[in-house]
Amino acid sequence: MTAPASRRLLLISNSTLSGSGYLDHCDTEIKTFLGRGIKKVLFIPYALKDRDSYAATAQKKFNEMGYELESIHNASTPSSAAAKAEAIFVGGGNTFRLLKSLYDEEVIDIIRDRILKWKLWKRIRGYCFC
Repeated sequence: MTAPASRRLLLISNSTLSGSGYLDHCDTEIKTFLGRGIKKVLFIPYALKDRDSYAATAQKKFNEMGYELESIHNASTPSSAAAKAEAIFVGGGNTFRLLKSLYDEEVIDIIRDRILKWKLWKRIRGYCFC
């Protein structure tokens, strides 16, 4: 019998700390996790109503950290974007809105399969890195 793949987990309480910017308090951990091998991250902003603004905020931070960020809500085919992603960052917010959109866009099974195949994933409270 083969042992299950090991996974690493990072829990961080929120996206901002008082007096700091978006993800500033955990950007070192994010960069360490993604490393130099990952160049592009797929962002899933489905948990908030204003997806454009949410994606712009995430894109600015990831660009500052040296990564490209594509938002799944702008992809012509979300399922293809999820299937091809080097890494996936799921933004927090309304869990019901997030889950409904994942089902509506038919990406939940693709993301689940990707998570099961990848050996590394991280969760930041309200956020998830796959």
